[in-house]
Amino acid sequence: MLKFAVPALGIYLTNPLLSNIDNAFVGRTVGALGLAALSPATLCIDQMLYLFSFLGRAATGLAAREYTSHTNKSEDEAKGKMKDAVSPALSVALFCGTGLSVLYSFFAPAILNALNVDPALHKSATSYIHFRGVVSWAAMAQSILLTIFMVTKDAFTPLKIIAGAALLNVIGDTAFCAWPLRTGCAGAAAATSGATLVSLGWMVRALRQRGMLPSLKVPSGRELRELMSYTGPLLAITITRMAGFMNMQRRAMMLGSTETLAGYQLCSNLLIFFILFGEPLSQLGQTKLPSMIDSERTDEAMATFKSILVLSTFAAAGVGVAAYLTALLGPGMFSSSAGVQAVAKATAPALFFAVSQTIVGIAVDGCMMASRDFGFMLAMGLSSFALQAKLLTYCNTVGDIFGTFTVRLASYVIFSIGRAALGYGNLGRAIRGRKVEQKQKQLIAQKTP
Repeated sequence: MLKFAVPALGIYLTNPLLSNIDNAFVGRTVGALGLAALSPATLCIDQMLYLFSFLGRAATGLAAREYTSHTNKSEDEAKGKMKDAVSPALSVALFCGTGLSVLYSFFAPAILNALNVDPALHKSATSYIHFRGVVSWAAMAQSILLTIFMVTKDAFTPLKIIAGAALLNVIGDTAFCAWPLRTGCAGAAAATSGATLVSLGWMVRALRQRGMLPSLKVPSGRELRELMSYTGPLLAITITRMAGFMNMQRRAMMLGSTETLAGYQLCSNLLIFFILFGEPLSQLGQTKLPSMIDSERTDEAMATFKSILVLSTFAAAGVGVAAYLTALLGPGMFSSSAGVQAVAKATAPALFFAVSQTIVGIAVDGCMMASRDFGFMLAMGLSSFALQAKLLTYCNTVGDIFGTFTVRLASYVIFSIGRAALGYGNLGRAIRGRKVEQKQKQLIAQKTP
């Protein structure tokens, strides 16, 4: 597991690391006003891309089932089936991504007005949205292509690609934000967009060389129905989660000062960065469990589920401490404002609990995705969203806001693990099926005279 998880971790950490690099360059060269402007700007870009993350998750599920179900056939046949499974998701992603690019290019000011963003932040936020938004199609396509590497257990190739793009982004941030140009938020966005295009090109070339690049085509009715069997419920689930993040953002904007909002932006990016330490564990669940569940390999499913939970618990403790220390000791790396640093330091304990709980939640979520237990996931998403929305009305500090996030994830984890442990749902039947059947047979035998 670790041979796959470690390089996969590098992949998922790279993009949030770049966001934190953007924060550092903008915070140090522009100040608290620029860092505050990134808060609504990244909300518009990153949350909308997160909304469409259901396509990547659907592609992972479809590709994993096709690739692992053809173990008795040749590798070329398995790759062909996998490419056919991913092709509709890639085509839909490019179509939706192009629409997003057009939206951001022409309607960024209207979006900021709808969010009631402080007019003083509009110029910087709009420039960031324009430069980042224009490559939304590339970011969405890259997320789909990445699933192919993950399903085939090749985490090193995309890690090298994304690490190279990250280096280019740092060079671009230096040139556009520090020296010789000082273009602030616009420069940071331009550097990130350039790195996105380069990494997409490298990824396409690598897949073409291996004969694994999906074709672009108009999906057939059957392909759309198969895709919608995943994307329909996953879209609803993703919307509830995105709405929770947006509610947190709105509450932070209601707290008052620019420094408070900038502090929230700093801590929010730290949260996103550190919780992605759980993403490789989610990918393990999504790629390993489907074939075990479908073929009713109960012992293997139970062992895999237990391993993922144990790994996520240790990861949660270690990464939570790292997040706490970063917020407590390292805010000066991201902002020179004493007020922003004070907000980050005060939020450090809440950030520890939020990161720790979310890493376990992400790992559990991957197992639930593998079992396609979407009805339960949506029900829990709606109920935990309502709980968080109510709690947010009582929040007076950034730490309080992150506390509601912890409560929301904790409720999801507790009910998901408890339900599976009792043998309910697809995952529960997969890991408890044999034991439940044995108990039923014993009861029948006892009652038989």
